[in-house]
Formats: sequence, structure tokens, C-alpha cells
Amino acid sequence: MRIQEKEIFKSSNQIYNNEIHTLLNLNSESFTSISIDVTYWDEFVDFTKTRNLEWFNVSVANLLDAYKLEYVSVYTNEGELITKVSTAKIKTKDLIPKAAIDELLKKKIDHFYLKIPEGVVEIFGATIHPSNDPFKNKTNPSGCFFMARLLDNEYFADIEKISTSNIKFYEGNEKAVKTVYTIVPLKDYNDKLVSELYFKRAYNIDFWITKTILFIMGIAIVFSWIIYYTYAKKWSKLPLSFIKRILRDGDQSSINSLKNIKGEFRYIGKLFEENQIKTKELQIAKDKAEESDKLKSAFLMNLSHEVRTPMNAILGFSDLLSNTDLSPEDKEKYIRIIKESGKNLIEIIDDLVEMSKIDSNIIKPNLTPIDLNKVLDDIEESYKVVQKNSNIEFKFSRENIDKKIITDKTKLTEIIINLLNNAFKFTNEGFVIFDCKVKESKNEICFTVKDSGIGIPDDLQKNVFKRFSKLSDSEVSANDGLGLGLAISKAYVDMLGGSISFQSQVNVGTIFNFSIPLQYINEDLENSLTTIVKQPLPKDLGNEKLILVAEDDNINYLLIEKILKDINFNILRAHDGVEAVNICKTNNEIDLVLMDIKMPNLDGYEAFKQIREFNTDIPIIAQTSYSFQEELDKIEALGFTDFISKPIQKDKLYAMIQNYLKE
Repeated sequence: MRIQEKEIFKSSNQIYNNEIHTLLNLNSESFTSISIDVTYWDEFVDFTKTRNLEWFNVSVANLLDAYKLEYVSVYTNEGELITKVSTAKIKTKDLIPKAAIDELLKKKIDHFYLKIPEGVVEIFGATIHPSNDPFKNKTNPSGCFFMARLLDNEYFADIEKISTSNIKFYEGNEKAVKTVYTIVPLKDYNDKLVSELYFKRAYNIDFWITKTILFIMGIAIVFSWIIYYTYAKKWSKLPLSFIKRILRDGDQSSINSLKNIKGEFRYIGKLFEENQIKTKELQIAKDKAEESDKLKSAFLMNLSHEVRTPMNAILGFSDLLSNTDLSPEDKEKYIRIIKESGKNLIEIIDDLVEMSKIDSNIIKPNLTPIDLNKVLDDIEESYKVVQKNSNIEFKFSRENIDKKIITDKTKLTEIIINLLNNAFKFTNEGFVIFDCKVKESKNEICFTVKDSGIGIPDDLQKNVFKRFSKLSDSEVSANDGLGLGLAISKAYVDMLGGSISFQSQVNVGTIFNFSIPLQYINEDLENSLTTIVKQPLPKDLGNEKLILVAEDDNINYLLIEKILKDINFNILRAHDGVEAVNICKTNNEIDLVLMDIKMPNLDGYEAFKQIREFNTDIPIIAQTSYSFQEELDKIEALGFTDFISKPIQKDKLYAMIQNYLKE
């Protein structure tokens, strides 16, 4: 038993050592990824030449707050400090030695520790290269970028919380009593020891129950040796052999046999079984935690990279618009770029929300009668207008369907557009062919999108329908987005009861095939459908009616105010829910309320409830940035007249107000 205790302790200590090293590596890998992501950036290369501190403070210095760093700096290849920013914790100005910079220029990426007057710091370094050199092997470095975080009490508290351990700097006189421990060396850029971290965790495994049982069994055997030798042998030898095999090999059959023996051994067998189950659960939980951390890091890297591109355009060109000497043509061009970048940003957010809804099983197919010919005509016309590459021949063929079919128009359109967008994106010259055929014998409609593009390498084909899967190619300048298009398309095809597949060959092209069930609409049902005719919107819709807009954000309010005043509405504003309730109490001339959901002091939900206590007739329309089904269900359950999602569409808002203010 003592040997077993020592072996278990040794094994536990080894597992603990591996766990701590894995945790620290995972913790550091995300920061290394950030330093790599930041340093293949054309604007950063330009900064090393122009030293535009305004750009640096807007685009790079925010890493301090975003990732809880204490120090960020940029050096030339000769070791000259270009600029640095730091928190109040680090007062040392130039903490990177010249030798460390020389070492980084050799390695391109480095991770090491330094000891400074403020304490030990963890350094992440990377050389700066243009965006076409993500692996830092095509171009010479334009400079060196360093990030640092201080190993202080806050750092220890975060790691202690994750690792359920006590941490301090190793002093050499620590004693491990009923604890598992490990010592992690911290080395500098020359692989010389700077300091050591001492991790320990309580080791609460105790074999006192087993020891007690063995002790009692030993006394019983000795006591009964003379009187009950035969019976004692039968009673003790077999279960003890089971316990031995369990302790030695973890034998499951021995646990089951032990549970079938009456008395205390049945309880011991259950304890062994529970221990095995808990051990497996702990291992599964640990594996899931590590996988979750890797997925989170990958997700954040993808999101950070994709959001930065449109935001950079929005902020940059918004700043250029402040120039009073701009020509009308440049002004119009900059506004168009800002609108397009904002649209791209919304599409990224929509893809994330859509993927989240799919994962939560919120989205259901909305099966309605549609004219497939009309849907395909609209798609063909839009691509003939949008597609400007004269080197690509676009062919669009399909079989006409005389009857309307039943399917989800929105999801079918999204699938086709995603596949066509990918085909044009990865084809520089050649052809893109769309084909639709009806196979009544198989009761299905088959769609094909074929291109002569760059193709998909064999090693990437298994990940085509996985989320965040993107094909990186130096010849593809439009390879933007989060890599969710095909994942969403596959989910939609599955919802519609169809199937999707592809064949691809590098430098030859790709063929995507998908099918959906063929279901014609019943003629009686088609004749009974009512046609909704969109009425023209009168310019004097407002007729000087009074609308209360409850909105805390000034920019959103200015937008709504402009939209409503254009059609002759009078506007009142409430900055929060409390003010909205008070205005409704004191002003009986308000015809309609636009209520923002998220506001300070009193949110839109509570404001709605209080207004309904004294006014049950006034229309109250919720405006929300959320689009999850549970949020919309809550709005409907409370009894809001209607809701509109941000970003607000002008025509949709006009139609909604017209509906609720009609005489």
C-alpha cells in the first residue's frame, strides 16, 4: 500500500507538472499569436518609416487594454527605440536589451523573460513585415515589436484561478507537505535562467479507509486462523484478489465482481467504480477545456483580423472627410467606401449571429410557395450587373418549372449566392457556370455551381464545410470574411432536407452540387393565397404627429430624428427609461413611442411596463440591437406593439409607423 501511495503520488505529481506546463504554454500561445497577427501589417511597416504616433496610438497602443498588457514598444533593427506605451506598473522606458533585439532578428518570433526594477516580465517579440509575408520569410524586417506583461499579484491571481494552485517565485526553501508541486524555469533570450515559478496544489488523496479495512481484515484473519480457518479463507481471499487487480490494473471486471459480494466489499467496489468514473470525467473535462481554449484563441484571431479591416477603412476615411479642401468627387468616394465597409462589418456580425442561431437550433425552415423561375431570374440579373471581370464567362442555365414549389426562399437564395460568390472570388479567368435541373423521378431539384478557379488542395478538402475554414492564396485579393459561408450553406441545405457535395482539383476548378426536395404547391392552395400589394409611402406621412424617441446613444438618435423629420413628424427625446416614463405621464399628445431596449437607469422592458400601467393604448415599438430568438420572444411576451432591429432600415420603419398611425 505504501508503494502504491508513492506511485500514485508520483503519477499525480507528473500529471500536475504536465498540466501546469500545458496551461502556461496555452496562456502564452495566444499572446504569441497576437504579436504575429499585429506584425504582418502594411500600415505597421509604414509606421517604422513615418513614425506616425497618432496612428500607433489608435491602432496598436490599444493592445494594452484589450489584452491586459503592461508594455508595448517598437524598435528599429539597430536597436533604437521608436516609441513605447506602458501602464503605471512599468516605469522603465527602454527595457529591451540590444542583444534581445539581435536575437529576435534571427528568430523572427521570440518569447522570453526579463528581470527589471519593477519585477519579472514576460516578453513576446516579433519582427515587422508587410501583409504579404505572414510567415516572415520573404522580406527583411522593418523593425521589432515587443509586448510585455508583469508577473505580479494580478497575473498570479489569474493563473491561480485557472490552475487551482498557489503560485510564487521559487526561493529554494519550500517544503511540499500533502501537496503536488512543480517548478517552472523562466529563461531570457539567451536561455539563461531569470527566475523560477513555484506551483503547488493540495494533495488530498488518503487511503485511510482502505488501510483500515486491510487492518481489520488482518486482525480478523489472525483471530479466526484457529477457529474459522476454512470460512475466513473463502471470505477474504477472493475479494482481496479483486482489490489487488483493481489497484494494480484498474480491472473493471474485478470491480463488478467486488460489487456482487455481500457486505463491506460491495461498498468498496462502488467506491472504486465511482473513482474510475470521476477520473474519466476529469480527463474529459480537461481535454474539453484545452480544446475550448484553442478554439477560443482561433476564433478571436479570426474575428480580430476580419473586423479590423472594415473598421480601419471606416475610421480612416471618416478622418479624411474632416478635410475641408476635399473635392465633391473625393467626398462621394470616401462616403461610398465607408458605407461599403460598414456593410461588410454588418455581414461579419450577421454571419456570427446566424452561426450562433444554427448552433442553438433556433432557426427553422420557413416553407412557403415560391416561383423558382423568378428567384433564379433575380439572381442572374444581379450577377450580370455586379460581375465586372471580363476574363470570366458567366453561364446561367436552368429548366423552367411551370408550377410553384414549396421551400424556404431566403435560405435557398443564400445557399446559391454563397456558392456563386466563392466561385467568382477564387476564379481570375475562365468560366463560372450555374445549372438547375428538375429530377421528378427522384423527386428533387439539383443545383450545380462550376468554376475554373484555383481549386481546393486535397489536404484542405475535409475542412471545407467547417466553420472558420478559409482558403489562403496569394493570388486571391478578396479572400475576406470569417469562413462561415459554406458552413451556413450546409446547415441550410440540411434544414431543407437536401444534401451538398463537391469535387475539386488544384488549378483546374471546383464543382459544388446540392439538391433539395421537389414539392409542388397544390393548385387550390395557390388560388387561395392573397397577394399583398405594397402601398406607396406618402411624403406627408408624419402630418406633424408627435413621436417620443427613447434612445441614450446620440448618434442613433440623430439618425432616427433625421429619418422621421423628413416625413413631417415632430420628435421628443428621452435619454433613458425614467425620462421616457415621465414624458408619457405629462404629455398626452404623444402618438407613438420608439423604445430602445438597452438604456441606463431604466431599461426599455421596465419602462414599457410602467407606461402600460397608466396608458394601454399608445403604440410602443421596441428597437433593439439583439436578434436572438429568445430576445424577440421576450419582446413579444411583454406585449410590445412591434419591434425593429438595428441597424434601422428607413423603409421598414416608415411602413411600420404608417401601419400603427393609420386613421
